[in-house]
Amino acid sequence: MAPGVLYRGLLVTIVLLLLAVARPVNASSVAPPVERAFYFTNSNPRGLGMTSPGVGTPSNVTFSRTPVEFILSQPLLYSATISGSSIFSLFLSSNRSSPVSISVIQIFKEKFLGGSSANVTSQPQQYTLAPGPSNNASFSFSIPPQPLVVYSQISVAVNVTNVPLNTSVSLLFGSAQAPSKATLPLSGYVALDPTTPIAILDRSQTPTASFNQSASIGNDVIILQAHVFSSFGLADIEQGGRVNMTIIDPSLRPVKGATNVTMSQFPAATPSTPEPYVYTTSWVFPPNATIGVYQIFVDIFDTQHNRAFSFRGPASFNIFKPGFYLPPPFDLLPYFAVAGVGVAGVAVYYSRRKAKSYLAPFDHFNALTGGELNSGTVTTIEGNTGSGKTILSEQLMYEDLKKGRPCVYVATSDFPANIRASMKSMGLDVTGYEQSGMLTFVDGYSSEAGQGSTEKFAVPSLGDLTTLGMKITSSLPPSAKGASLYFDSLVPLSAKVKPESIISFVQSVGARMRGIGGKAVFTLGPSVDSMVQRQLEDMADCVVQMEAFEERGIRRRRLKIAKFRARRHQEGWNVFAIEGGKGIIFYSKRLTK
Repeated sequence: MAPGVLYRGLLVTIVLLLLAVARPVNASSVAPPVERAFYFTNSNPRGLGMTSPGVGTPSNVTFSRTPVEFILSQPLLYSATISGSSIFSLFLSSNRSSPVSISVIQIFKEKFLGGSSANVTSQPQQYTLAPGPSNNASFSFSIPPQPLVVYSQISVAVNVTNVPLNTSVSLLFGSAQAPSKATLPLSGYVALDPTTPIAILDRSQTPTASFNQSASIGNDVIILQAHVFSSFGLADIEQGGRVNMTIIDPSLRPVKGATNVTMSQFPAATPSTPEPYVYTTSWVFPPNATIGVYQIFVDIFDTQHNRAFSFRGPASFNIFKPGFYLPPPFDLLPYFAVAGVGVAGVAVYYSRRKAKSYLAPFDHFNALTGGELNSGTVTTIEGNTGSGKTILSEQLMYEDLKKGRPCVYVATSDFPANIRASMKSMGLDVTGYEQSGMLTFVDGYSSEAGQGSTEKFAVPSLGDLTTLGMKITSSLPPSAKGASLYFDSLVPLSAKVKPESIISFVQSVGARMRGIGGKAVFTLGPSVDSMVQRQLEDMADCVVQMEAFEERGIRRRRLKIAKFRARRHQEGWNVFAIEGGKGIIFYSKRLTK
């Protein structure tokens, strides 16, 4: 048989083996709602605790027409989400020797640094309170989905109304005999660092993706680190919680001796240690370890023993055998797995030699658009959740800054501090540009989150487009010629103002930037009114469409230049990945030098 036929047969066999054996789990981190119990405590002010109270005499408070409030003193260190039915388990008593009918009201609050709060109050629920020292009653009410922002505080309150004359009703709490509590449906309060969830290191602490099956003793060690964020701080994991790691072999079976292993915190942290907290473990692989790609799973349990977070990739490494050769690009499989691209997807993508693709840096975007976004260009970036709209706008802005062009970034979807940190994690540190006056943030988010802004330019409400436009104009540098505006995103505006007002605003701001020889880039998601989207597309010079999608169980992203007025550009979808420290990496049909 001809060598070429044998070679092609080998390639096909490898592809089939990869598809059959190395089927990656969907690249997602699962954070289902968890019923978290917050016990009422008799601190000053009355507080919430996450551990059940001990035996002792219960504390009590008599209702006097106003709600009795309990607050979690520690602000959230990481964002979370509340959504679903809460349950208030209350121990109540009255001074009556006969049953009494009362109404019970439950309240959930998110309290912000500025003193304001977001409240959700239940409808009054009728309850017949039996005579005696203590009644254990449960009340539930639905809380609509809402994010809990960093540095806010969780608070709950109870009120009793319609109490008959000469009757007093009391709440008992703070002991094992009367453990009154509120059980809240929370998710996302524990997570791995989205930019670097898992670090894979060799014995010298050097990041690597490949390990020699024949490594000598001492060099056959794989060090694994999980970078953990926790809304409720270190104690929520260390006091009864844990971080467990499992290695999955190339046959998708848990590795013996590396299954459900509890990771240790290193270096040892204190409650004041900044996040993420680093948890680590190691695996000494045997000399007969299976050759192929291994995946890493992580489960995080909170102090109440709830599985609060499950990570199912992508995080992988490869064990190889010297002399066992895989032709390119199969020899790059560990790189792709660690970089966040599913192994099977890579095999499919590269299986056709005629469709071979190459990694290309972010500069490849200019090849798609037929050159840089020139002065006077208004661009819209559209896409669904997770498609990469924000990172694309941030990288475009960073390219402008590197070329000495001043920029204004309007933040309506996150705090500017979080944006700075996220950009830095992608290798886009803008600290120096801000200090030199090249970059200015306009904060349109803090007020919506109920917090005061620390930025020089901020708007009190996104519904006030006149003030927002004035702040943008004021934020432009004195020599504004050639400045660029990046507006992320128009989605929050759609809930505040009429569609025609958004269109008028974008036209006005776009004309202003064109007038000074600059650029304007706006991001928008699918929740924006379709009529607004169509008119913005008609108005824009350049339209970038982005999409996050599932393919054979793999999370992937792609973009295309749907329109570029008066310029030839590449059409069709272009697949890309987002890699920590590098940002967007394209898969090009041409080799980029």
